[in-house]
Parts: sequence; structure tokens; C-alpha cells
Amino acid sequence: MKKQTYTYKTVGDCQIQADVYAASGGPARAAILFIHGGALISGSREWIHPAQLELYLNAGITVISIDYRLAPETKLPGIIEDLQDALRWVRERGPELFAIDPDRLAEVGNSAGGYLTLMAGFCVDPRPRVLVSF
Repeated sequence: MKKQTYTYKTVGDCQIQADVYAASGGPARAAILFIHGGALISGSREWIHPAQLELYLNAGITVISIDYRLAPETKLPGIIEDLQDALRWVRERGPELFAIDPDRLAEVGNSAGGYLTLMAGFCVDPRPRVLVSF
């Protein structure tokens, strides 16, 4: 397993990043976009539980854990925009950068990340194939 950090979006001087965990080599893999919790006011892409990450990686799935701008500095429409931009970036750049199959994309989140996961069900086009909200 290797971890690579990417900037998927820049707003002003704020770089919004994603950590990608993937096994090296092999054909294009299914992927999970993971969204952290924290009541939309705290948290980071590093808040993925190690045991959860290990389960996904052992199943051969690439995991992309994203940051998003936090409230109250950023209002909900801006946070949703970050989600949309992250999914667009994963679909467009993921096949080239970290060998994922963009047609086999799931979104997983807990707490506020679970809320944002459910939002992807109607505010992102195309929708992820699977939505899992904890």
C-alpha cells in the first residue's frame, strides 16, 4: 500500500487535498471516495479509521480520502461544491493518476461525511454507484 497526497482544488490560497491509498500495479480498480465526519466544522481526510482502511485495501479497493472546506467559514453550498469537484476530479484524473475505474466508484462517509455521501445521491452527476452512510 502506498499513500499519495494530491491537491484536487484550490480556492484562493486554500489548497484542498485528498490522500489516495492504493496497491501498486495491476488493472484499474474499484474505488471508494471517503468523506470524514466532524459536524462540517472539524475533521480531516486523515480521520479514516485504520481498520476500516485496511479492510478496503485488502479487498483490492483504492481509497481516496478527501478534505473539504469547513463551516462556519464556508457555507453549505461551498462544501457541496467541494464534494462535486472532488468527485469530478476522481472521475477525470483518477484513471491516469491512480489506476481506478471511474465506473466502479463508491462513496463512504461517517457522521457529517455520511450526510455529504447522501447528498451525492442527488447533487452529483453522474452519481457514484454505491452510497454508504455511517
